[in-house]
Amino acid sequence: MTSELLIRGVMALIFSAVFAWGIFDRSRDRDGDGSRQRYLPYISGSVLPACVLALLICSFILSDAKTAVGVTVTFCFGVFLHICIYYLLLMPALPFLRRHISARACAVLWMLPNYLYVTQMNYMRLPGPYWVIEAPFRLVQILLTLWLTGFLAVLGGNILSHLIFRARILRDAFPVTDPAVLAIWRQEVEYARFDKPKFRLVVSPVLKTPLSVGLFRRSVRVVLPERDYTPEELSLIFRHELVHIGREDSWNKFFLVFCSAMCWFNPLMWMAVRRSSEDLELSCDETVLLDSGHEDKRRYAELLLKTAGDEKGFTTCLSASAGALRYRLKNVVNPEKKPSGALVVGLIFFLLCMSCGYVALAWEESTGADVIYRSRPLEQYGLMSTNWDDLTCTDEAALHRYLSAQPMERISGNYSFDGQEPSLSLLLHTPEGLLSITLSDRFLKLVPLYDRTEVQYYYLPDGTDWDALRAYYH
Repeated sequence: MTSELLIRGVMALIFSAVFAWGIFDRSRDRDGDGSRQRYLPYISGSVLPACVLALLICSFILSDAKTAVGVTVTFCFGVFLHICIYYLLLMPALPFLRRHISARACAVLWMLPNYLYVTQMNYMRLPGPYWVIEAPFRLVQILLTLWLTGFLAVLGGNILSHLIFRARILRDAFPVTDPAVLAIWRQEVEYARFDKPKFRLVVSPVLKTPLSVGLFRRSVRVVLPERDYTPEELSLIFRHELVHIGREDSWNKFFLVFCSAMCWFNPLMWMAVRRSSEDLELSCDETVLLDSGHEDKRRYAELLLKTAGDEKGFTTCLSASAGALRYRLKNVVNPEKKPSGALVVGLIFFLLCMSCGYVALAWEESTGADVIYRSRPLEQYGLMSTNWDDLTCTDEAALHRYLSAQPMERISGNYSFDGQEPSLSLLLHTPEGLLSITLSDRFLKLVPLYDRTEVQYYYLPDGTDWDALRAYYH
């Protein structure tokens, strides 16, 4: 095992242990020391979207368009390819997982890719990819343009739909003034132990089911339809929505829509988004009914039956879709006692981290004449030192000609390319300063020592001709 794999394994193990402990520690939301918020998010749904957005903004502001495209492809290709594969494997495994672990753990499994950004950090590098997909730079530009168009259309369309829905249900909404309803609301808020809650309780005449809408605490509204509920029903409704608010399920839904936008070309991703919403609701049901008696479960089941679906955008609501209603009712009326699933979540995140990054994309075809020598005469470059089995270079001009003629392609991913065998290390004197080159079977590593330019890696589609190189050394 290489040092890179060992470091990645240790870091993945630490993250996995943190997630597993979080699931275990919050497996019973009723517990606690009485001071912390009762319903806490297991994983924030805003992490990966925020990272991608910050990366795009910084790369386009701080560098030219070509460099920004390279940074975007490098980050997004491997991560979102892995997310596609992960969800495709998770969907068929869910029926089995639902039978053996808690609904909350199943909901968390949909959110684990949120933290795949850690695989792009220096401490999570791999020695190299196992499989390289080659694509012409022109094709990458065309596909990137098509992908970006689809991404903006899908994400923008969902955001617009959410804003229109929010505006529609809140346009004629009015605050709740009934003292009895407000007393139950305050009781549930106090039970949830929110610190200075900013969300409000309103009634909307256009709604058919209770829901909460809003991504930010100050903008969150818990909206009731214009109908009468018993005090017991109101208590269950408020608890349901407060669980969603506390766990930031609106952000979780935004993350899943974000993933579907990133992978809009994959129709199975749309199915994954729908399935994930079911698990978020099942998880909420499970928490609401902790330690509830038969009468509360019956009442909750009746609420599910008589509320129609009005959920759109990044809202969370009590109602169930037709496809999920039967399963939710079964779990409400006859719940099975299941393990928390903490170990399963930890193990899956560990495997998710360890398996990410083994496929790379190679694009932007070029040659050593452009990349290494920057289209200058080879005579302006001198060999300062070389390290290859204690051999001495006897034909420096031929070595320069070989390097300048070598086809190479830019490569995506987060790799060190250290420990590649065989390898040849060179130190060139260039018009700008010293340039370090490491040549292996399929990869080239460039380290400009004269400035702070990032290390550059290239894929060698024809491989390295070691026999030809040996002719220049004795």
